[in-house]
Amino acid sequence: MVMETRETAAFNFAMPYLFRINHILNSNFTEFKNHNSAGFALNLRQLYRELAPWLKEDEQKEIRKQFTELSKIPKVETERVWNQLENIELHMRTHFKALGMLMPRVQDPRFLFSKQR
Repeated sequence: MVMETRETAAFNFAMPYLFRINHILNSNFTEFKNHNSAGFALNLRQLYRELAPWLKEDEQKEIRKQFTELSKIPKVETERVWNQLENIELHMRTHFKALGMLMPRVQDPRFLFSKQR
């Protein structure tokens, strides 16, 4: 019988969560390439749901405000829609990075989880 440490258990629980985030970000890239702003927006909402539990209330309000601004842009103004979608995603990516949820770039995978770069 193997005794797992808290760190091992936390890692095992974190991996599916990080895979979900990665899947959403990959889906966003696909929707961007396909020029599907509606799909991109749905993915952003899912990404927000994954991020929201880790944010302070004022940070949540800021992102919700950005979604409200997006909803007020007429669909015919595609350039403004895409700019707002990208701004929301970049804003959320900043929070993910600050929380250590985006994988660091390392040369040697043995040091992958030692610290964020």
